Amino acid sequence: MTKSWALSGTEVSALVRDRKLSVTEVVDEHLARIDAVNGDVNAIVLRTDDDARSRARKLEEGTAELPLGGAVLTTKINTDHVPYPTDNGIKALRDAVPAATHASVTGLIDSGMVMVGRTNSPAFAMRGHTDNELHGETLNPHRPDISCGGSSGGAGVAVATGMCHIAQGNDVAGSVRWPAYLNGVLGLRPTIGRMPTGGSSPIPRGWTASMMSTHGPLARTMDDLRAGYEAMCVSNWKDPFWVPATTSFGHVGTKRVALVVEDGSFIDPVIVATIRKVGSLLEDAGYDVVETAPPMLDIFFSLWRRLSVFDIRLGLIPMLPQIDDAGLKSVISAWVQTFPEATPETHMKALFDRDMLLRAWNQFFDEYPLVVTPMLTIPTLERGYDVRYPDAGDRFNDFGRWGINLSAIGIPALAFPVGSHDGAPLGVQLMCHAWREDHLFDAGRALEDRLGAVGPIDPKL
Repeated sequence: MTKSWALSGTEVSALVRDRKLSVTEVVDEHLARIDAVNGDVNAIVLRTDDDARSRARKLEEGTAELPLGGAVLTTKINTDHVPYPTDNGIKALRDAVPAATHASVTGLIDSGMVMVGRTNSPAFAMRGHTDNELHGETLNPHRPDISCGGSSGGAGVAVATGMCHIAQGNDVAGSVRWPAYLNGVLGLRPTIGRMPTGGSSPIPRGWTASMMSTHGPLARTMDDLRAGYEAMCVSNWKDPFWVPATTSFGHVGTKRVALVVEDGSFIDPVIVATIRKVGSLLEDAGYDVVETAPPMLDIFFSLWRRLSVFDIRLGLIPMLPQIDDAGLKSVISAWVQTFPEATPETHMKALFDRDMLLRAWNQFFDEYPLVVTPMLTIPTLERGYDVRYPDAGDRFNDFGRWGINLSAIGIPALAFPVGSHDGAPLGVQLMCHAWREDHLFDAGRALEDRLGAVGPIDPKL
């Protein structure tokens, strides 16, 4: 019989419900898989073997009513999950156990999942490559010379290599979607407010964290991604931005798709070909596909930095000595040089521009409910690229322009894998109107039906 780590979480849960597989078997097979591959990639930096086995024994008593009963989960080191440290990859926080578990994690656990470990992240979750001085570097299992992404890099690698079915991640500037793209798996950033983000910690959040940051799942199949998403969408009035919105809509409007293959700057021909391939697959699924782009892209491509300037310049920069991570200091000190000055006028103008852009994009989404864009405008990223080049910040602003700035407007997006190039995964970003994640799930399912689901890989290191 196929090992449970090579199946999807929903498949495993069905086998557990039918008593064709025990939760203990599932856990033992995953722990053996972690033994076999994690030493090569360093994705899981805190193992929870004893807790996982104890949880499995309790679940043996009955999982019939649990949608993900017996499926395997990892959580990220920057997200509260009692009794494990929320260390953020920072040496001074190595023993910082939170007072309560985050609501999105509780939702996944309550769905019947078993947590087997905590996944790596760059210090303070503020690099596009996963490395920190507490836990070290996480490696991409596809090629040793390319980045695993960040900040949910450990999550992406854990999913890609079969160490878990679903990984909890979070995304403030692409931190779910970059690792999904670079590791060849699925990653969903939901609408801001769709699932609880704040509320588990008394620490106040700035504008960037409260208006851009959200949790989201990573998985190998659309069924698992949707199941993880629904489990994470739990009620939590402690988060002042959580909205009790429905997660299901009827099929309203046209199935028109906008393919973005030109945006005024360079997009690698490999990426253009990948986007057009997705367009052809969606046409086969009955979508009406047009090559066009949303309006106001000059405003859109600078929006994240202009909105985040206060939090970065006045919040994060003064904290760098206390965080004490050389990689983070190098990256942020260089990247901030590409930011505008932290003035009230800068932030006010950015808020005005955001308002006008959202109005224009809402009209665009009325005509094109689904938009396919680059996730990266180049095929892949070098390992440690963000500390390797003096102009890495400018490069990141350029080739990551679609992924970074989407966070600034709070709408949902799906990183979807589409083949590979020179042994490195490729993919696209699908985006739609706020609160219409159902468009992403429908399109993702249509693509998966035609491309096949992603399976776990062995590290090629």
